[in-house]
Amino acid sequence: MDIVKDFLLQIAFIATLIFTFQIFFAGRSDKNNHIKIILIVLLGLSIVLSMSFPAYVNSSIRMDIRIVPLLLGTLYGGWRTGLALSTLIIVYRFYLGVDFGLYTTILTLLFGMPVIIYFQKLYIKAKKNKRIQIAILLSIYYCLVGLIVGTTIRGFSLEVFQVQLIHIHIIVVVMLFFTSLNETINEMIRKNQQLQSEAKDAEIAFLRSQIKPHFLYNALNSIAALCIDEPSKAEELTIDLSQYLRSSFDFKQLDSLTTIEDELELVKAYINIEKARFGARLQVEYDIDVNLDIRIPPLILQPIVENAIRHGLMSTFRGGAVKITVKEEAGSVVSFAVEDNGCGMTEQKQEEILKPDAEKKGIGLRNISQRIKLLYGNNIRIESAEGIGTKVLFEIPDQSIKQSGG
Repeated sequence: MDIVKDFLLQIAFIATLIFTFQIFFAGRSDKNNHIKIILIVLLGLSIVLSMSFPAYVNSSIRMDIRIVPLLLGTLYGGWRTGLALSTLIIVYRFYLGVDFGLYTTILTLLFGMPVIIYFQKLYIKAKKNKRIQIAILLSIYYCLVGLIVGTTIRGFSLEVFQVQLIHIHIIVVVMLFFTSLNETINEMIRKNQQLQSEAKDAEIAFLRSQIKPHFLYNALNSIAALCIDEPSKAEELTIDLSQYLRSSFDFKQLDSLTTIEDELELVKAYINIEKARFGARLQVEYDIDVNLDIRIPPLILQPIVENAIRHGLMSTFRGGAVKITVKEEAGSVVSFAVEDNGCGMTEQKQEEILKPDAEKKGIGLRNISQRIKLLYGNNIRIESAEGIGTKVLFEIPDQSIKQSGG
């Protein structure tokens, strides 16, 4: 019974540390070196605790379940993690004393770890049930290697052999428990991430579905007025309108990223249409210092320009100027800014237009703010003062270039 209690204590150590890792780090990228270091530290600590509180068969033979964290670390963390934990086992066993147990430990690792490392690649590619089978078979293999090595060094003892069989059964049960639990947790995390991704995609699709060219009727009226007096200008404006509508309603293209160059062409097409309506009342300045091939979500800049012109400038008789700035900043960040010298807005108005529960529909600042928040976790910033103008800013990290969806 004392042996069972000792093994249960070891299981409690391992369970506590593994659950600690799962609670705080499960679902994070296993390619992150910091996560791997934390995994090695926690599993290493569980190995040390298991070896520090072993189950004694007699005064010279001690047993523990260090194989469990060693195997879990190797299968989930890779061969480097396995080698690091193996080294820890040898060093700590040497610290505990140089005896037959140390030699048994070294030889068992020498013959057991290459096989475990070999099957680690198969384990990563396998599905849940296959993974559990591989983990159990590897634990049995390691235990049998230890049994054979120990018998060879110490000689055969029926009492020790019987305890070893109990030891093997305990390890198999513990490995089955931890592997099944870990795979279940990972499966739940994957499903949860998939649901979150689908929910995010659905919300982005909803935001995109609201994209409507509000200026369409006014643009058509401007074209109609030019058809008689300036037919060439009307033709040019019609081409600009066609370009704008093609980009605005190409929802298949909205499922991927576009380039800054394409987004700026869309902005220019829109501005040409508005200039045909407002003439000298609308002035535009561009400050572009960025790689135009950088990929960004489509229709993320043009609606802000449209908002600045329609609500900022053209709400006053005198009109005004809008400045469009796109720059690459330090730290691999692309910054966007749209500034106008129009009517401006109050602080209360600024808060209202960004409220996610606002009743107002369309492709204004609230829509763009939600898209940026969903895609990158960033917020747009508004700097505005009544009678002076408004500036809308946001930033996109360059890793957005590698993302899909927009």
